[in-house]
Amino acid sequence: MTVYTLTSLAGAPGVTTAATALAVHWPRPVLLIEADTSAASTIMPGFFRANLRPSAGGIERLSFAIARNALEAEDILDPELSLSIAVHGLPPIPECPIPAIPAGHRMWVIPGFASLSMIGGVLGLWKVLPNLVGALGEGGIDVIIDLGRLGFDDPRLALIDAADRVIVNAEATVTDLNRSYRRLELNDLSQRVRAGADSERFWALLKKSPHEAFNARSFSEHVLPVLATLPNDPAGAAVFSHGRPDPKPHRNTYRAAARGMVNDLQVLAARTQDRSVSA
Repeated sequence: MTVYTLTSLAGAPGVTTAATALAVHWPRPVLLIEADTSAASTIMPGFFRANLRPSAGGIERLSFAIARNALEAEDILDPELSLSIAVHGLPPIPECPIPAIPAGHRMWVIPGFASLSMIGGVLGLWKVLPNLVGALGEGGIDVIIDLGRLGFDDPRLALIDAADRVIVNAEATVTDLNRSYRRLELNDLSQRVRAGADSERFWALLKKSPHEAFNARSFSEHVLPVLATLPNDPAGAAVFSHGRPDPKPHRNTYRAAARGMVNDLQVLAARTQDRSVSA
């Protein structure tokens, strides 16, 4: 099983939205972790539509549990500990529904920080979490991690190192191309990208801009190979970012692009596995 990390180098153009859409359409059991340290959780008031209290689960509770005990990977999904939210087990809320996941899909979510004042006190979390998500992967649960914007020498770089795939979000503009290129020149990431070139670990995920026509080939040539380009579909994206109802999902171009990206990632995973077997 696999660990995927999504991040941004030049702002955060929809990292959480893309990560949530991936998790909703993932073909296997999946845990989504909102590990953004630049903003309070958007999943709780957005995807969950403020239906749940922080006590239902979250990264702060996970950090407290790690500080108090030697936490095992399977404890993260234990409903009695309330560290993660089992989306597939939530009761229906007719008057303010949470967007449905596909029938039979098992998806857990660890929402991000409810209070930004907590961020400086959880540095130990980023050292322990890579081993926990790796163990979950070995147990058959894929993991998708939303890092939001990545800072220089960010303490969460350990989660980049633990990931089988790192997906860098950027807007499809010359401005973001230049900003991403310059950010990747810095040593904390440049060495990692070079080391991961042969294993196809680092990819770009572009979001179309309403202001500029842009050829994704330029990003692939100068920054990172482009995995996919998400459409400029605010209403479609709002299903995952704001819990917006989606009465005609077959017309949601953002949802369709997310499904296509899931398929592309499965192809990449199979290709990597074939290479490891051949070796």
